[in-house]
Amino acid sequence: MPPDPSPDPAAHDQRATTGDASPRPSKARAELWTMVLLRPLALAAVLAVLVSKRQFQWSAPHLAAFVLLAVGWLAWSVVAARAAFALDLVPQRTAATLLTVVAVSGSLLLTAAPGAGPVALLVVLAVIAAGADLPMLISTGVLSCGVLALAAGTALGPHGAHTEALTVQSAVLLAAYLTGVTRRSIRIQHLQARRLLAETQEAQEERQRAAALAERARLAREIHDVLAHSLGALVIQLEVIETLLATDPADVAQATERAERARRIAKDGLTETRRAIAALRADTPPLPEALASLAAGQHTAAGRAADFRLRGNPRPLGAEASLALLRVAQEALVNAAKHAPGRPVRMTLEYAEHRVRLTIVSYGLSGAPGAPPEAPDAAEPPTVEGVSGGYGLAGMRERLLLVGGELTAGPCPEGWRVAAEVAA
Repeated sequence: MPPDPSPDPAAHDQRATTGDASPRPSKARAELWTMVLLRPLALAAVLAVLVSKRQFQWSAPHLAAFVLLAVGWLAWSVVAARAAFALDLVPQRTAATLLTVVAVSGSLLLTAAPGAGPVALLVVLAVIAAGADLPMLISTGVLSCGVLALAAGTALGPHGAHTEALTVQSAVLLAAYLTGVTRRSIRIQHLQARRLLAETQEAQEERQRAAALAERARLAREIHDVLAHSLGALVIQLEVIETLLATDPADVAQATERAERARRIAKDGLTETRRAIAALRADTPPLPEALASLAAGQHTAAGRAADFRLRGNPRPLGAEASLALLRVAQEALVNAAKHAPGRPVRMTLEYAEHRVRLTIVSYGLSGAPGAPPEAPDAAEPPTVEGVSGGYGLAGMRERLLLVGGELTAGPCPEGWRVAAEVAA
């Protein structure tokens, strides 16, 4: 037998059946009416059989026992019906009392009163209800009271004790009780299945929400990285144009050349945006090739050399890890162009045994050859003013954490260094 849970599954089963806003409530309501009407109909059928056959001796004790049986069964029918329609539980004490009265009075009549055989129907239904609706300990007590009443009625009956009849009747009650317990077990299993289904649906909804939030964060990182790189370089070119025109308004040719560079940067920014969108759906290009192209583009955009070096034997990386390192390189180059214009930048991609390390060193961040670096505070890394908004380093760290990597940034003897490392 299954373990008896603390809450009774009957009401929960009814709530799940009759409270569901699906095409099934009408059917469930019809089944509920069937169960409600079955109880008084059973009592009416027993009374009709007893009256029609005229074998039951309506003596005062027998009549009193039958009245007690009928009142107890009607009371149980009313209480159970009200609880069913209210989607509530019958109080255990009330249910146990009424079902015990029916089982005891019916068992006494069945064994002590001649011609009371039809009463067995009500006794069996009471024991089934006890096994189905009451906890195991209480329902076992109802069954035990019924069996003891059978034994007492057999002993006090007109023909004395009949062990064989008592055994058969007790076996019938036990079978009825097991039927009720089986019904309860099936209800428990159905209830657990519905709960598991509801929990599974909730878990799926939570996963979908988490995936949507993760995708939104990923899109935000992509937008930030693309804009910080392309618009940052564009800002630099516009500042150069502004300086040229302020210094020598007649030098239109050089200003025009810078404006042409700014136009190309804007065009490249649009291309990079399309690449970022495509990267959300496909694999990124090989990392060494992408970094070499990025270094060449930095030379074109910033007007200075960006040195790229490759160490070790390249091997494939995951799309997310490759994209993370590429975005770190973009952010570092934009910051270097902003805070150390005209200074060389060295980018090194190193393939170690179990790690891949990317290092970007911006030389002479102070702008004076041989002068000690005047690097920004580590808590406030260099950013592209008006574009990055101070989220560059945080975005790089967040991206690397998602792929199991780590980021370090700070001053070094050469200037400013950004180092990103991922497992490979």
